Amino acid sequence: MRTLFDTSVLVAALVDQLGNHDSAFRAFHRYTEGEHSGYCSTHTLAECYATLTSLPVATRISPDEARLLIEDAILGRLAVVPLTPDDYRSVLRQIAALGLWSGVVYDALHAQCARKECVDQILTYNLSDFERFELEGIVVTAP
Repeated sequence: MRTLFDTSVLVAALVDQLGNHDSAFRAFHRYTEGEHSGYCSTHTLAECYATLTSLPVATRISPDEARLLIEDAILGRLAVVPLTPDDYRSVLRQIAALGLWSGVVYDALHAQCARKECVDQILTYNLSDFERFELEGIVVTAP
């Protein structure tokens, strides 16, 4: 199974202080081992760093800890898919045509990455955020 991980699942998998950690952690290991292949976009790396370093958790995650988590867990287990300027242009045109604004652009970038890599599924805790995009043949599900 070819699985694209949304930032919401990756952050939950990495931070045991979050309520959905166990399910995200299990899914992360399941879909990055054996015959499975895990993916994320280059944009996901920055989004994970920003989220990890700003989480309102009891034990804050320092910038260096966030970097290590990303390098060890994400870069060590996922294929990182670069998005080109043409990918960004396509995403911007798509969301503008749909009349969408603000942070939806980040989910649109994840969707573009999923289409580009022909993944089987996207794992996310933001299911409704992906309903607005054409994802023919790609299942969007939560861990």
